[in-house]
Amino acid sequence: MPINPALRNEWIAAGYKSDMGSAIACSPPAHPSAIRLYNLTCAQHALSNIENGRIKVSRFADLNDPFELLAANFKEHKTRQVVRSWKDKTHSLTGLLCFAGDWSEPVMWSHYAQKHTGICLGYDVNRSTVQQVSYQDDRILPALNPTRKLDNLNEELQQRLLCTKSKGWRYEEEYRRFVCLNDAYAEGSLHFWPIKGDIQLVEVILGSLCELPLGPMRQRVKQHFPNATVFKSRLAFQSFKIVPDARTVL
Repeated sequence: MPINPALRNEWIAAGYKSDMGSAIACSPPAHPSAIRLYNLTCAQHALSNIENGRIKVSRFADLNDPFELLAANFKEHKTRQVVRSWKDKTHSLTGLLCFAGDWSEPVMWSHYAQKHTGICLGYDVNRSTVQQVSYQDDRILPALNPTRKLDNLNEELQQRLLCTKSKGWRYEEEYRRFVCLNDAYAEGSLHFWPIKGDIQLVEVILGSLCELPLGPMRQRVKQHFPNATVFKSRLAFQSFKIVPDARTVL
C-alpha cells in the first residue's frame, strides 16, 4: 500500500491521535476490539522474535524505572513493609508485556531500540487484555489496616500500583499486559509469550539508522507473518518526531 495521507482519517475515526506514526503508512486495526500497540527493541532481538513467533516477557526488577510497583507514598513505615512484601511476591509470580501507544517519539528509539539502529514491532492486541499506564505527579497515599498482612493491600490498590508511574515517563504512552510466569515458556533465565491469537504482528518498522537491508527483511517477515507491513523510518523534516520513510512504504 503506497503512502496515503487519507489513511490518517481512518486512524482518527478509530479513536487514535491524529499524529500517529503509522497513520500514513498502513491501516488501523480492522476490528474495534483490537488496539495497535508497539514494542521497540534491538534488531537482533526483533529478528529472533519474528522468526520464533514470540515476544519477551519483562520482569519488574529489570525495568528502567526504579519506582516500579513502588508508587505508594512511603511516609508510614507499615506502608513500606506491606508494599515491599507485595512487590517481591508480584515479581516472583508475574511478568508483563510492555507496549507503547505510538513509535514516533525519538527518545523511545534512543532508549529501547539501540539509538535508532533497532526495530519497532507493531501488534494488534485485544483491548481487554491490556491496561494503560497512568502517569502522576504525586505518589499514591494508600489507606492500610494497621497490620502487616499482604491481604491488606486490596485489589484496587494493587491494580493502581501495577499501572502508576511518574509523569517523567509519559512519553512512553505505555500499555501493559500482565501474565503469569508459569504460563509463559522459559528459555534460560528469560520468559517469552507467543505471538498468536489475541496478539498479532502487523507492522515491522526499521529504525532510521538500522543497517538491515529492507528487501531481505521483507522476505524474512513474510515467511512468518505474511500480512505484516514492513517499512523504514526517518527523522521528520519539520518536527522532532520519527516518521515513515515514504520511499520504503509499499
